[in-house]
Amino acid sequence: MPASAALRLQIETTLAIRVPAALTLKIKQAPELFATGISEVDAVLGGGIPRGSITELSGTASTGKTSFGLSAIAAITRSGAACAWVDVSDALSPESAAAAGVELKRLLWLRTSAERKERVTDKSWSRLEQALKATDLLLQAGGFAAVVLDMSDVLPQHTMRIPLATWYRFRLAAEQARTALIFLTQAPCAGSCAALVLRSEPTCIQPFSSHGETPLFERQPYMLVRERNRNEGSPFLQKKPSVRAEWHAETLWSRVR
Repeated sequence: MPASAALRLQIETTLAIRVPAALTLKIKQAPELFATGISEVDAVLGGGIPRGSITELSGTASTGKTSFGLSAIAAITRSGAACAWVDVSDALSPESAAAAGVELKRLLWLRTSAERKERVTDKSWSRLEQALKATDLLLQAGGFAAVVLDMSDVLPQHTMRIPLATWYRFRLAAEQARTALIFLTQAPCAGSCAALVLRSEPTCIQPFSSHGETPLFERQPYMLVRERNRNEGSPFLQKKPSVRAEWHAETLWSRVR
């Protein structure tokens, strides 16, 4: 037996006796998943979004990010759990949230406001800072099954200014609080801290409905792309190709009629 092989065998034997767990492969348990309420999306996600991890959904305006977030929060609040929505740009519509099925009594809605100081000239960055601090406090407090940080209207040059340490802190806090932390952004910013990375894309618009006397736009089609899912399969497997899912969201008037 070569000297190097004999030395390795001696080290492994010693470690196995003194530190049994040193050479034991640790198998990561599959995380609990929250269904999004969108069957097409849940199918490609393997059941839903992970609890205790960061999910990041990026895309341009009007590609379904808010509809996705509301659908996920609706499914979670209907199960009796509490959720929070951190609204950077004060863009959330409670009427639309209720129409999407969100139990508003189980939703904490945090709205940021620009500081009224002359030295603050960048209101967008001021709002974003407040939202980040609020998200941090929510994760530290615990008790929320899911927290949505809605940065949909924040320009990428602002989200890219956020230190990487912030995302690492959020990832650890979400894991400890067992909270599904959902980012809605224009461009990816959480990097490797996000366990599930999704992208929303525009798709072909369906023609107006011809039912009834007045044609109404009833359903909005969206395209969602799963780019990374660390909770799926073994980390030693090769990276899987992107998977797409097309889904539809009903308009507000089609829900209430």
